[in-house]
Amino acid sequence: MNIIQLFSLLDLERDKILEFGSEDYIRIEKKINFEKKINPEIDAKTSENLILALKEYKEEFLFVLSNRILFNFFTHNDFARNYFSSYNLTVSDEKMKHFIAAFLADDLLSFFSFKLSKNWYHYFEELSLLLDLKRYFPEDTIYKMNLLVFSKIDFAISQLNTLKGNEVSTIVYIKHGSFYGLLSHFATIDLDQKISNLLSFVSEFYNKKKNDVFFTHVIESMVFYKAFNERINEVLIKNKKAVSVNKGDASNDKPHPAFTIIMAIVIACIPFLVSKCS
Repeated sequence: MNIIQLFSLLDLERDKILEFGSEDYIRIEKKINFEKKINPEIDAKTSENLILALKEYKEEFLFVLSNRILFNFFTHNDFARNYFSSYNLTVSDEKMKHFIAAFLADDLLSFFSFKLSKNWYHYFEELSLLLDLKRYFPEDTIYKMNLLVFSKIDFAISQLNTLKGNEVSTIVYIKHGSFYGLLSHFATIDLDQKISNLLSFVSEFYNKKKNDVFFTHVIESMVFYKAFNERINEVLIKNKKAVSVNKGDASNDKPHPAFTIIMAIVIACIPFLVSKCS
């Protein structure tokens, strides 16, 4: 349990946080001690951290409580926008980084890792929204998130290379556009190259069997990746359009000639484009 969850459990008035004083802290400690008797998930460290956060980080704490994305993420809820009040808080990025590093960094990373591992498109969407706020996250946490996300595309490339496209049940997530939206938060020259490698395998399998639903969806979804290199974005858009042409010609047993040529050019050019940028 983290301090955001504990605060919610105690049913405290969030709009009073900025006014809390010594008497309020005594009252909160009494509520915590009472809850401990019936809830073994409340540990001493979290209890101490809650009081400390309310004393030393009032504005930062209230910012998290009033931010729909952060609050829902840390409490595993899905409250609508009308649940939250706007306090017009101006909190610096650096202060938020210190606050999260002190009290929420472990849960931030563990919850992120858990939801990423589920491979569900709606979790990818949620994590992408969370990463819109990454300016508030400690640098080492962002670095670890980066590694976790990169491991997903590395695994997909490895599976396609090993299994030769015959079994894709372990990498179904690469057909979700939300996966590529999530990747976009970490777009770099290196990630562009990984996208190039993935596209190389996917196009090979697609050209062997153009009506394969899975690889068709993958090519269509890859357009949601926003590359570090703008020319790669153009390539992904062209691929999606070419796939759409082939989908409209179901009677043709062979890949549309134009598509095969485009793919050949794409696979030859992307590594060059990436190396040129570097």
